[in-house]
Amino acid sequence: MLKEFPVIETQKIRLRKLRLEDAPALLKYYSNENVYRNLDWNGPETLERSYEVIKLWNKGYDAGWIIRFAIADKVIDEIIGTIFLSEFEGKRAEIGYELSEQYWGRGIMSEAVHEVLSIGFNHLNLVRIQAFVSNENIASKVLLKKFNFKEEGYLRKFECHSVTGECKDMWLYSLLNTEFQK
Repeated sequence: MLKEFPVIETQKIRLRKLRLEDAPALLKYYSNENVYRNLDWNGPETLERSYEVIKLWNKGYDAGWIIRFAIADKVIDEIIGTIFLSEFEGKRAEIGYELSEQYWGRGIMSEAVHEVLSIGFNHLNLVRIQAFVSNENIASKVLLKKFNFKEEGYLRKFECHSVTGECKDMWLYSLLNTEFQK
């Protein structure tokens, strides 16, 4: 992984390591069904579970299986989403993200995705970053295509929700290091 967890500032956001004091804000934005609708879980449903999830993600970084950034509002440093690389296998990883609905449509996720792709390709020396997107998640499809991700295939009933058990069709997208616009 990386020697130390990076802190990255863009025009609008700060990407940083999750902190336990982020738990209430994490719980708050995950309380909105629109945020977790296209994910494979509902997010933390209690403050205690929010603390546990943050600890798990940070331990995952230490163990080398995930790097999950808090997406924080740059002005007030409050968490408004997360973005991650995980499922590291050889020179490949998966990207995923979610954002508080009140911040949708402001270009925030574009800034976050660009920085995380840059870390993946330029610092972790990945060759491929892939994403799985539910058929209904039009915004995520548009975002990935903006970064030159290629649609590779349709996966029927591929991802099953950990709470509802509903299995959704997913699209597989990928980006190679040679296709990344630095």
